[in-house]
Amino acid sequence: MKKHWAVVLPLLVVGCAPEDKDGDGIADGVREPDSVSVVAPANPQGTVSGQVLNTRMMPLADADVKLTIGSATADKPFETKTDASGNFVLTHVPAGAQVLVTISKAGHATLRASAVVPSSAGNIPINNGNANIGAISLAETNGSVSFSLLTPSGYPARGAKAYVEAVPAGTIAFNGGTASAVSSVVVAAEADALGIVTFPGVPAPAELARIGGVGEAAGGYRLWVDPVDTNGDGILDAGGYAQKIDASTLVVSGGSQLLRLPAPRNDAGGGSTTGFQLVATNVPSLHYVKLLDGDPQKPQMELQKKPMRNLVRPGEPIYLGFSQPVARESLLALVTDEYGREKYDVTVTSSAAGDVYTLLPPASVREGVEYNLILRATSAYDGSVRTWKGYFLSGDPKSPRPLQLSSALYKDGATGTTGTLDSGECIIISFNQAVTPTSVLLDTIVTTGEASPPSFKATAAAPPSTNPCFTAESPTKYPIDSANFNEATTRFVFTYSGTAINLTTNTVKVKADFTKFQSSDLSAYYETAWGTPVSSSTSLEAPLGKL
Repeated sequence: MKKHWAVVLPLLVVGCAPEDKDGDGIADGVREPDSVSVVAPANPQGTVSGQVLNTRMMPLADADVKLTIGSATADKPFETKTDASGNFVLTHVPAGAQVLVTISKAGHATLRASAVVPSSAGNIPINNGNANIGAISLAETNGSVSFSLLTPSGYPARGAKAYVEAVPAGTIAFNGGTASAVSSVVVAAEADALGIVTFPGVPAPAELARIGGVGEAAGGYRLWVDPVDTNGDGILDAGGYAQKIDASTLVVSGGSQLLRLPAPRNDAGGGSTTGFQLVATNVPSLHYVKLLDGDPQKPQMELQKKPMRNLVRPGEPIYLGFSQPVARESLLALVTDEYGREKYDVTVTSSAAGDVYTLLPPASVREGVEYNLILRATSAYDGSVRTWKGYFLSGDPKSPRPLQLSSALYKDGATGTTGTLDSGECIIISFNQAVTPTSVLLDTIVTTGEASPPSFKATAAAPPSTNPCFTAESPTKYPIDSANFNEATTRFVFTYSGTAINLTTNTVKVKADFTKFQSSDLSAYYETAWGTPVSSSTSLEAPLGKL
């Protein structure tokens, strides 16, 4: 019996892949796609549409419409023009794309709107894939607005550079809230000899008033004016201007406004500082004013008197910032020694605007020593005159100087023996830097070498002092605001009450003894100009000389 073998050959079916010529994401010829085998592998696509009108709701034909999606516009730009009814549509836009639509037409403002193409684009129904911008209105730019600018003193602000932004210059509506738009017209201009600045090519006030909303959304003009120097002397005659003027205001007033520019100032727009003031300096003692007890500002004002707050680095200038420009050559700066007897020359330099000055003390000032500073200045704006008094010390905060006793001098009394330290005579000790005392008096020892020399209590005697040892002491030349700045001083004084000492036969030394200040009583420590407490192990000595 013969066997028969059956050969089964594979069936090869030759066909074509599904096509999607219309780009809707579905294979052509398929009515009801129910499996992936009949869906063409393509990205879903949608459309962007809208209607462009003028502010009177009349269609604008031939307006340019351009679409921006990342960098896709470089190779294949999305752009079109509106038809006779103002309508436009852009197709084959990727689904889910965030798009920027720019709409422009000659003689009208440009509007930019952003929208998102629905991610359902390409699915049924097709309308789900449409981003409708809505009805877009563009304002005509055939109007102009003018403003008359005056300085605070009433002079025309000629040459003032100004900028205006007309808003809103276009709107969108009936878009279902899925699109947002921005449209404005910005124009720059310069005031003429009468201070009148005119901005052409902007929407007219009546048009902005009509298409704008109310309150913050009201149609109007944001106006910026730069600070003005009308005579070119480098000193500002008026500050700048930055306000929005509602279009309805210009409609009522006839299309123009007279604006008085504010006074030039450096008080951050009219804060607590008013009038002509010194508003910024690296010598805060100049800000000090007397305050009543209980005033909440007193702690801060007291800190401004601290010596360490008024340290000026050697070679560094003193900076002065005023709330108003200072009249040319009107700033007087007087620097004296701690006693108000000796004057030091200071180099005064002004900024171009006249509101910032620098004072460079001479190189001869000594570190840690107090120097008085007196200022007088006239406001270039209103002519008011102000004076300020304070003090500064030369010194680098990073390099404290050790405290030393510079001298110890006695003052012969009227009834005492010449050349003899008699009881009742004053001894004045001076340190190499200003020292801030405490309520605990400083122990001072006068010794000729004995084992148990007498000790005395020395008090701070900042000049001019009311201590009897300085009878009727007053600055011989320059006034000192001693009521405000008598805490820190280089000078201390006490009255000797021991046995008379013949200075021709005895070597007398005076010792400033800080060893009585124990570490447990931190408030009793004296403080140097650098804010450093004088150690309780400090004992400084100097030979006694005659004043």
